Amino acid sequence: MAFTAPLSIPSAKPAPFPLPPARTALIIIDMQRDFVLPTGYGAIQCPSAEVFAQVSGLIVPCLDALRASRKLGMTIVHTREGHVPDLSDCPPTKTDRQRGANTRHFLTIGEEGPMGRLLVRGAYGHDIVDELKPRKDEVVLDKPGKGSFFNTDLHEILAARGVTHILFAGVTAECCVASTFREANDHGFECCVLTDCTGGFNAAIVAATMDMFCAYDGLLGYSSTSKAITAVAEQAPAGALAMVEPIESELTVAALHKKYLAGGSVSSTLSSLKIEVSASATEAAAALDKTSTVDIDGTRDLSLLFGVPFVTTSEFADSALVIRQMINQGAVYLGTVSCAATAVSSGAATFALSTTCSATTKKNVSAYTVTKSSLSTSGTTLASPTFNTITIYAPTLLDARTLWSTIVRLEADTFTDAAAMQHFRERAIVWVDYRGFENGGVRYAIYNNASEPSFLEKVGTIFSKSLPGRKVDAECVSSSFASAAKLASCAESVRTLESTPDSSISALDTIKNMHALSLAASLFTKAFDSGIESPDVLVAPLADDVLVAVEAVGGCAAVVGQDLVLIGAKGLDSRVLDIGVLVEKAL
Repeated sequence: MAFTAPLSIPSAKPAPFPLPPARTALIIIDMQRDFVLPTGYGAIQCPSAEVFAQVSGLIVPCLDALRASRKLGMTIVHTREGHVPDLSDCPPTKTDRQRGANTRHFLTIGEEGPMGRLLVRGAYGHDIVDELKPRKDEVVLDKPGKGSFFNTDLHEILAARGVTHILFAGVTAECCVASTFREANDHGFECCVLTDCTGGFNAAIVAATMDMFCAYDGLLGYSSTSKAITAVAEQAPAGALAMVEPIESELTVAALHKKYLAGGSVSSTLSSLKIEVSASATEAAAALDKTSTVDIDGTRDLSLLFGVPFVTTSEFADSALVIRQMINQGAVYLGTVSCAATAVSSGAATFALSTTCSATTKKNVSAYTVTKSSLSTSGTTLASPTFNTITIYAPTLLDARTLWSTIVRLEADTFTDAAAMQHFRERAIVWVDYRGFENGGVRYAIYNNASEPSFLEKVGTIFSKSLPGRKVDAECVSSSFASAAKLASCAESVRTLESTPDSSISALDTIKNMHALSLAASLFTKAFDSGIESPDVLVAPLADDVLVAVEAVGGCAAVVGQDLVLIGAKGLDSRVLDIGVLVEKAL
């Protein structure tokens, strides 16, 4: 099936390269001082000053591609190759092989160079060159290997933002760019290398690598140039490839970000929106206005959450890690509320965080319950430690996605907090469908307990008219989900023992119930990974027992349309958000 998008690079080889809105990214690989400045690791390794000058010359076309991508509203990722100071993440082969084979010099990774220790994180030479300095709303990915997917959360970064199509630039073509390009191809992404933005230290190998990228009629992907993407940016409106909000609201992240980029102050913006701001929040807003900087083009350099107001329910202490993480990203904390959904629906805040998801929702409010432990609950009071999760309330699922995808990869500041959170290696890696669910279709199962005719009719309409879908057998996923719901709702021994260890309920009964709950959660997760007949989502009506079961299985769920819940197994947050955003638009 031919894939089309409103924008494309028509001159790409071997065919036009589509640029789908909200799903296109630019990845600039390793444009670090160590690789492209004359006193860095690359210059030391390169046998020819002339060849190295060509690599240094990549900065200008890379900047052209970066400017075009920023104008179009793409997701931007900058990678940096380097190792922790003790080199514990650097295999001996990486240092010993070159040390033994090289007769021109004796410097290798970790040793002191003109710009600090070579390829060591924190050294001056390890950082991105000033001309391509990342903005605060762009991703910087530190990688220990040549491929950008190895031992990093790159797959999750891209999937969390809905990315399916990638433009590549950077160094070196024959090594890090080629490795990442091949990895991305295996992960399901459509890939296109910008050849004039990509180079290396051996002309013959670079030329062969460039041919390889689009060889065999696109076996691995496409190739184009910075001039081609610049031409697209000149003709298209600003933000053409950014996420498009399904509803108009001044309180969405995109709307607020646009105001702040245009020069609006946080204090005046919140005041104009009639948001009640406490004295401490007013002080925080004023401080934010003083810290704003600009990038190389004079554009304000702001994080996506800069100036975004949020509240929490009373279970969150002011010192909760998730609150501190959001404040560090520039968000403005307004305090606690009694009802998260009401706070968002009334326009009191953009986000509201709660430790539970309520079956009572409000108009123009979406709720998203994240995978258990993907966000820290340190500093919160949980109804039950067994259900260790957070729910995000926002005007749209796109906003919930923005928040989740931003803070899910932020590090905890203590070992205890980090131990309670999922590491990226523990999260599911599911190949990406470059067509998107709007073209590739959705495999959905309906929860067996959902027998209300009006609900079944609504689901059928969504997945037959508004969004292509195929209903699959729900027996396995529904039965394990129903078991979890029953155990979570009825097996009070688990909660009682957690809250009152000296209760009269026997430890044996508690262990049996906890084991049964764990088994149900495991079966539920496996049901989403059982082949082409497994569902992408389980669809259920909004009800208390459904939401309790979501927490019990450690999964994720999106509440859309006030009566519909889209449920996924743990780690499938990106998939559920992809589908949820489309369903939200369909409604």
